[in-house]
Amino acid sequence: MNFRDITLTAIIAGFALGLSPTIVSAKTYTMKIGFATIHDSQHKSAQWMKKELARTTGGQIDVKIFPLSQLGKIPRQIEGIQLGVQEAFITPPGFFVGINAAFQVPDAPALFDDMLHQGRTLNHPTVRDKFLRLAEHVGVIGNYIWCAGDTSFATRKPFKTLSDLKGRKIRVLASKIEIALMKEFGASGIPMPFTEVLPAIQRRVVDGVRSGIIVMGPMKFYTVAKHLTLTGQGYIPSAMWLSKIWLKKLPADLQQAIFTAGKKVSPLVARWAVELTQEWERKWSELGGTVHQLSAADKKEFADRVRPIGDRMLASNPKTAEMYKLVKAAAKLTRK
Repeated sequence: MNFRDITLTAIIAGFALGLSPTIVSAKTYTMKIGFATIHDSQHKSAQWMKKELARTTGGQIDVKIFPLSQLGKIPRQIEGIQLGVQEAFITPPGFFVGINAAFQVPDAPALFDDMLHQGRTLNHPTVRDKFLRLAEHVGVIGNYIWCAGDTSFATRKPFKTLSDLKGRKIRVLASKIEIALMKEFGASGIPMPFTEVLPAIQRRVVDGVRSGIIVMGPMKFYTVAKHLTLTGQGYIPSAMWLSKIWLKKLPADLQQAIFTAGKKVSPLVARWAVELTQEWERKWSELGGTVHQLSAADKKEFADRVRPIGDRMLASNPKTAEMYKLVKAAAKLTRK
């Protein structure tokens, strides 16, 4: 039997089973998903995307997951999706501020009430599509977005009162807002790739980090920065970013499958992120760390002092003003 006969036989068998003959010769597309963390909501969302796309595309999209910056540090992965050599990257939008300053808008402190409130705001119809397409001009399109965690401080020495921050060097996201926030309390905000933070604390290059506990917990930050301080004044979104070059290579139905899967995964991973945050707040002390809460007076002072930063840095900047206005209005509409 020659190749033509084999193919014809397979097509006939497909009809007999009630299957479309196109499945027989369907092309498979590889989708590499990279991110800098592990065992957090970014990782979970990638796993759920893999499962959902396997179900809806019959394996035509072959998802491969690469945590812990296996595909390169954050700047390299951003370049990878722009160039089309990497298909997907999951990371907070703040790392794209060099491409579009409006990506820093969700970093505005004291803008959201809790993690789910930030997620509702960024997924509001007036915000979602515009925000996820802020980097489309450089070949990057957002698929879905959620709040990956609240911002806590993990430090070598206790941070119990606002005055304790004075003079300290704290790793922050690559956002002018986060740097300004640290400056407000006499600290220095030091942006650096996430994979470099733990060794930087060990070597005393920085005194601590402002990040989500669901990221710091699985990576065992409590072994070197034992003191965790909960402030409840900032939330970190994350999103899946897709290569536009790669997307164009896909048939329309597979493109649609990716975006449909993203809309399904987003609310699931948002709720899971809240549960994981609460779990790690309990586990931190069990694993040898110490959890601190600011006093009610310090929490109020913290919020009162950082809230104007958003208006001062975003509302007056023509590169961020429109998005800040949209997000601020959506935050009001989605507040419970």
